[in-house]
Amino acid sequence: MKIAILGAGTAGFVAAAQFSHALPGAELLHVFDSRLPTIGVGEGTTPRFPGWFEDVTGLSFDTLAERCGATLKTGTRFEGWGAGGGTFINRFQPVRLVGYHFDAAAVVQVLAEHVRATRVDARVTALKRHAGGVGLQLHDGRELDCDYIFDCRGFPQSVNADQPNSPTDDDAVRPLPWIPTGRAMLRRLAPGAFSGVRNVTRAIARPHGWVFQIPLRDWTSTGYIFNPTLSSDAEVDADYTAFLHEEGVTTWEPRGALAFPNFVRRQLFDGRVFRGGNAACFLEPLEATAIGSAIQHARAAAHWMAEHPSPQGAEAEVAHYNEALLTNVCRDSLFLAWHYACGSRWDTPFWQHARQGLDRARADAWAAPQLAAMKPFVAAGRQLPPQELAQCGDQDEWDRRIFPLLKLFRPFGNFSELNFAQVGHGIGCYGTRPGPAHPRRARQARVARGP
Repeated sequence: MKIAILGAGTAGFVAAAQFSHALPGAELLHVFDSRLPTIGVGEGTTPRFPGWFEDVTGLSFDTLAERCGATLKTGTRFEGWGAGGGTFINRFQPVRLVGYHFDAAAVVQVLAEHVRATRVDARVTALKRHAGGVGLQLHDGRELDCDYIFDCRGFPQSVNADQPNSPTDDDAVRPLPWIPTGRAMLRRLAPGAFSGVRNVTRAIARPHGWVFQIPLRDWTSTGYIFNPTLSSDAEVDADYTAFLHEEGVTTWEPRGALAFPNFVRRQLFDGRVFRGGNAACFLEPLEATAIGSAIQHARAAAHWMAEHPSPQGAEAEVAHYNEALLTNVCRDSLFLAWHYACGSRWDTPFWQHARQGLDRARADAWAAPQLAAMKPFVAAGRQLPPQELAQCGDQDEWDRRIFPLLKLFRPFGNFSELNFAQVGHGIGCYGTRPGPAHPRRARQARVARGP
């Protein structure tokens, strides 16, 4: 079985490492043009990454800390979000779970050492299906025949990243308009710039969107996430600077701006070609789902190929494969949209648009059934005690006090009732947020209590 992995970004190397580990008998080609830049997005992870990384490389967190400036991540701290505009943490649960913060480009270099694929330095110009497999046409005229291709070459060309969630001329791509952002302005700060907050990603609500802060060993990564159809770069730049000054930060390194679409392909696998990474889908970085999704898609593809060494999967099997992964992407996107449902401390055009996201999802025939499936998780989260979740830091104590309270032993996408509890109570969805709320936001909270 011959498999080609296309792309040299994080998702491409995740797939190459996964296939090297899980498909020892396969002939692997890693095809990418070394002259083309990669985005390099992905400085925070969910708990899916640590276990996967150790499984495929045999390396521990200590190696990542030494070589990639990695730090531990226990969750995301939200500041200024929700009806009360307060602070809460969506902490990884159970408490033994952790994620990482790291330099994604450095992690790729570590993963490359655990890839046993023949590297082909070339630009792919076309994929050609034929009776015996699928061919790669390269810019230098070469053609390579494969049984399977895992394509991680980045955003589809038809997606307009400068106009987030806009319709495309490619009916293979589905925009996700319930997510309200589409652009990031990036800066790099000195290490320890925000020494009062450790082991969490900060997500701070601002008038035009929200600011993330990621504490790495060698620097602090930060970015302002916003909607370019509602706010100009100049407006965001001014508020970004004002925010950093409020935090006591006066120097930084600009890293430019990055446009991104929130989308998913309507089909991630056609029986021969898998799509992964940004070629498959993209969701804004609010809950750091990108690398976890790349791992999930690579694992699913490796399992399929192990079960189907000769590509002869029935049409119904291919449809089931797509449905399972697409459902996860949709559910993750709805959970992200729910974060905005009660607004924030800012009553601005961005937040007015953002808190209507679930209404846009209800009007979408594809998303509406998944939104209905979210209701039991919202209800289960209501019954869990937010203070106990936030304060319980010992795993044995968690097993005694929290585990017996659980009702749903399955995830909604990649999130559990524990995540719903922390976000739901945190944004005031359940009417339990302490502190005064603006009358308009109080009404919004009541509206947002159910998906």
